[in-house]
Amino acid sequence: MGAVYLSPSKKKAQAEGGIIVFEDEASFRQSPTLHQTWAPRHSQPQIPTRGERNTQKILGAVALASCRFAYRHQTEYFNTETYGAFLEEVLLPKFYRRGHRVFLIQDNASYHKHPDMQAWYQTQSKRLVVYPLPKYSPEFNAVERIWQFTRKDATHNRYFATVQALCTSLFSTFADIQRFPNLIVGLLQPYL
Repeated sequence: MGAVYLSPSKKKAQAEGGIIVFEDEASFRQSPTLHQTWAPRHSQPQIPTRGERNTQKILGAVALASCRFAYRHQTEYFNTETYGAFLEEVLLPKFYRRGHRVFLIQDNASYHKHPDMQAWYQTQSKRLVVYPLPKYSPEFNAVERIWQFTRKDATHNRYFATVQALCTSLFSTFADIQRFPNLIVGLLQPYL
């Protein structure tokens, strides 16, 4: 994969000394997600399931240059209020530096484009510049690669008896990514 579509935001961010940050949301199910694995021949691995559809919702963001990752565990559905709270309480405190705006790359979720969010973006113009990705292009969002890594590391081929067990696995993987950003450097390379 070659360089990704980012030239307008990259140029402006470099000119200003800004910080390019990708944002995305994901849901992780308590029921097992199967993925290819090794097993003895003619012995397919069996993973039990509770038959429940509990999901844990996560908002995440990653800064390209530093590979710093921030997230928020969400108990409600994703909406304008929860997204705005994530930006104000997690993303900006983590990534904004005085005089160095955050160049936020996000997808086209309806709550990202809601009039209330548009008005909030205007009030934050000294700290935040928003660039939407082209429609239906998850391959252009760097956080999607972190979600793939998380699923392989924390949820694929595993049984979670409780929601807390799922959360513990997810949060452990996120903590590793935060402590050891080199885990995701290779994943973000195409976006640099």
